[in-house]
Amino acid sequence: MKLGLFLTLACAAVIGFAAVNTEMTHAQSLEDGLGGHWTFDKGDTDAKLAKDALGENDGEIKGAPTIVEGIVGDALSFNGEEDYVVMGPATTGQDLTYAMWIKPVALPDGPKVIIWDDDPQGGGDSWLELLADGTIQTQRGGDGFGVFKTETAIEADEWTHITFVAAGADDKKFLYINGELDAEADGKINSRETRSHVVVAVGHDRNAFIKPFYFEGEIDDVAVYHRALDKKEVMENYQIAFDVEPAGKLALTWGAIKTY
Repeated sequence: MKLGLFLTLACAAVIGFAAVNTEMTHAQSLEDGLGGHWTFDKGDTDAKLAKDALGENDGEIKGAPTIVEGIVGDALSFNGEEDYVVMGPATTGQDLTYAMWIKPVALPDGPKVIIWDDDPQGGGDSWLELLADGTIQTQRGGDGFGVFKTETAIEADEWTHITFVAAGADDKKFLYINGELDAEADGKINSRETRSHVVVAVGHDRNAFIKPFYFEGEIDDVAVYHRALDKKEVMENYQIAFDVEPAGKLALTWGAIKTY
């Protein structure tokens, strides 16, 4: 009996180690090149501050967005009138990736900004916006993003994972919906020598002469990478909200995963 019990425990230990090891690898692949991550979870967010998991660019909350249940832990709900979050100097270089979950209250009557990237040198502001037809569009060619949009329209009142990838070495830009490549475009991507200024849900906070296009709805788990994620990694970021079981899981950078 003792030998049998020992073997059973030994096997369980090996299986457990393998599972943990796999999950650690999965988490590391998501963290490589991460320049900022804002979970919007209660433990990381209050009325004034949304902590950056990397500790470098804590977001300053403007207006009064509320903390609500998200798809990965908690999320922030924006009222479409005055709510937004200023992350500050979070992006740099030629390659980058934005990834986040969004859940618009309704499809808007015109463009509404999801994330804005403000080049302090001027003329290089760029952003992602939700259009009235439900597609996601990039804007501004000054930094090489160009203007192109997804083929697929997202649904109102549903969580959707969106990812924008700029691959400078290849002069390629990609838009992904729920982990799947949906649109791409060619064109030169200029490298930023200084860090640019990221804002979520409004578009900007420094260019007062530009009309803000406030996003109405919920945003969860915003991440900025200083590199271009590949297709596999984009899918991993999407699937982590569904693949990781809460029981016995490690604490990942991407926050507490919900069960459905």
